[in-house]
Amino acid sequence: MFNIRASSHPLSFTFLRSAPMAAALLVAIFSNAYAQQLNTNEPVSIAIANEPPFTELKPDGTLTGSGPDVDIAILKEAGFTQFKGEVMKYGAMIPALQASRVKMVSSGGLAIRPERCEQVIFSEPVTCGSTGLLVRPEMAGKFDSYAKAGELGVKVGVIAGGLQEKDALARGVKRENAVVFPDQASAIKMLADGRIDAIALADYSLEKMKQLSGNPSLQIVVPLKDVEVFCAAAAFRKDDTALRDAYNSGLKKLRESGEFDKILIGYGMGPRLALIKNAPSTAAICGK
Repeated sequence: MFNIRASSHPLSFTFLRSAPMAAALLVAIFSNAYAQQLNTNEPVSIAIANEPPFTELKPDGTLTGSGPDVDIAILKEAGFTQFKGEVMKYGAMIPALQASRVKMVSSGGLAIRPERCEQVIFSEPVTCGSTGLLVRPEMAGKFDSYAKAGELGVKVGVIAGGLQEKDALARGVKRENAVVFPDQASAIKMLADGRIDAIALADYSLEKMKQLSGNPSLQIVVPLKDVEVFCAAAAFRKDDTALRDAYNSGLKKLRESGEFDKILIGYGMGPRLALIKNAPSTAAICGK
């Protein structure tokens, strides 16, 4: 990132008579330059999809969920103090980020995918999980994959532009049977009314959906056999490497302090911790 040349730098390297002195000066130079790239006085706008327990914007404007809680803890460590959530569809998140309408996408938002790595830069993985389905009791046991659901003509509720919509279409669910829902309340009503046969979401979102439905007879099918475990991370503009690097540094500290585990356990995600700790690096997922 920085090129320091003896011929052009105002400090003569003959002045640096010892390695410790040289190291201290270089650290100061790099730290000051790095800090200047982060304007911590500006509020950080964070794109979310309003999908509890991963992301949620309360009626009073409070930004919460496992993703934002991790994000805010990390960003506070970097010196930021103001945060605001911007609710949008998954398919709109990357365009909004590229157009600088938001500063970042929450770590509870986008799964790391090679095609997305061409458009944005991701932090290291923050959470990993499985995709599943929430179905009415009479549908339980009839399918455990998108491919089988496609063969049976099952109508699957999906979030527009989300991971599940793309995977369902890629694995055999016809476009007319991949029914987009705007929010969780709408999806529950569509399932109850028989307009869809299943709701496709990440595993912990399905648990939350079942609770919200008030219908204990609904069944959760997880994991789907033809979908791999996914990992999600915070996303940033391609040129915003300083914020991405600061986020990765803060994420490492949050994990080492034990606060990361506390946040996820607080949202019922304790069983995910082992999966997250053994997750591949973002570079490996991106295929680099």
